[in-house]
Amino acid sequence: MNNLLSTFALGLGLSLTHCFFMCGGILILFNHNKSTYFDIFAYHFFRIIAYVLIGIIAYFLGYFINSLNLQIFLYFFLGAFCVFLGFALIVKGNLLALIENQFIYKKIILLLSNKKTSKYKGFIFGFLNGLFPCGLVYFFVAKSMIAKSFNEAWLNMFVFGLSTLPAMLLGGVFVKEIRKIKNIQYFLFALIIVYGFYLCYLALKLSR
Repeated sequence: MNNLLSTFALGLGLSLTHCFFMCGGILILFNHNKSTYFDIFAYHFFRIIAYVLIGIIAYFLGYFINSLNLQIFLYFFLGAFCVFLGFALIVKGNLLALIENQFIYKKIILLLSNKKTSKYKGFIFGFLNGLFPCGLVYFFVAKSMIAKSFNEAWLNMFVFGLSTLPAMLLGGVFVKEIRKIKNIQYFLFALIIVYGFYLCYLALKLSR
């Protein structure tokens, strides 16, 4: 329970300072493209479903790697990745572009800009948004990959998805206030780096 609470708190803080500004274009176009309340609900529901499915896949991938007695490699790799991810989020620029490719994002924007939108757009765009390359999603996927149980893995991604709702639903209303606390993101990104070093420490400990 404590682990899920920490996931929600971290996800909430990171989404308020990163997710809204990353996906803001999609949200603005989606909300202004004759979207009903059902469309908005479907959009966020299927976005979270995408996160959960990714978490489940990550868990079984981690389980498979561990079954090959490569737990040390898994922990070190994920630790190193989290350290790199944290620094990439802080410095942004080309370093962040390596892990947050804009291809899917641009495709979603192009589809939303088309006036001939489908009545299933909430389902389609929500799921696609969940697959959008995002450093923060990668971080929580890494946590699912080393989860101790199947339930912990999918709940980790489900809770992360829930934690993004305030920013994704209300970000447009409170955008000025959000910008005021944007510097908090550097502290939260630093926590990702610390977590990465912790995983590397666990890898070193297991190797002894």
